[in-house]
Amino acid sequence: MKKYFEYIGLFVITCFSFYYTEKVTKIMNSKDPIMVSIEEYKETSYVPCKEGYKTPSGVVLGVNGRVIDTSASYSNMQGYGFDEDLMVFEEIKCDVNLDTTKDSYIIKANEATLGVSLFINVIDGSYIKDIVDVSKYKGVKLNLIVTGSVAETHKEYLKDVYNEGFDIVYGGSEENDFKKYLSVMKEFQNSERKFCVNLGVKDNLDMCKKSKINTIKPEYVYTHDIFLNTKKTLNKGNFYVYKESEQTKNEISPIINYITGKQMKIVSISELLN
Repeated sequence: MKKYFEYIGLFVITCFSFYYTEKVTKIMNSKDPIMVSIEEYKETSYVPCKEGYKTPSGVVLGVNGRVIDTSASYSNMQGYGFDEDLMVFEEIKCDVNLDTTKDSYIIKANEATLGVSLFINVIDGSYIKDIVDVSKYKGVKLNLIVTGSVAETHKEYLKDVYNEGFDIVYGGSEENDFKKYLSVMKEFQNSERKFCVNLGVKDNLDMCKKSKINTIKPEYVYTHDIFLNTKKTLNKGNFYVYKESEQTKNEISPIINYITGKQMKIVSISELLN
């Protein structure tokens, strides 16, 4: 029995020793010039979540915030001194984010993103290389809407542009065709940059949700007067869809010039929503 109480006493002393050592270490670290600088930087660099919201038509995503991970940043800087490049950030997730909205249409990105995303609905591939070449020259990333059949037919070209940062998204609604898309994307070794797009012809939300893919439902789908219509409705966070055509080939350059001239970014959908 005496031994039993000795063990308990030893255990309590050991626990207290660890607790006391940790407290002393924290106090000492808090007075370290590196830690003081990190704490000061943490206050000025904190970015809160800009929360999204739901509407009858779908959801507008929030924009995640960030905060410095003090311990990880301090660990990185030991032996080097304070260096902003060695900061480690933690993401502050909004409630309305990609993970929580797979059962709802995404109708818009948050205006706080300061950008828009442009989609080309690929019909047969006749003009897509010319359209993409213009966007590359302008330094912007488009999104290409494909069916599974189109993805298979133009697989090698799509793989190349995908690797350059263009997102390849699914615009069909048939299960077998969707499987073709997923198979092609698997060959691209893609796990994150997959999206569905609903163009109003037939619902594909449930089908895409089963594969844990978010579905976008753009409000602005233009086949005629695409420059003028984009100019009229231009706003941060919007998605714009243009049909693959000679008109789009001719007007994509002035569209890009107009949007960037308004100090807005044109980015891929994965970048805009993340």
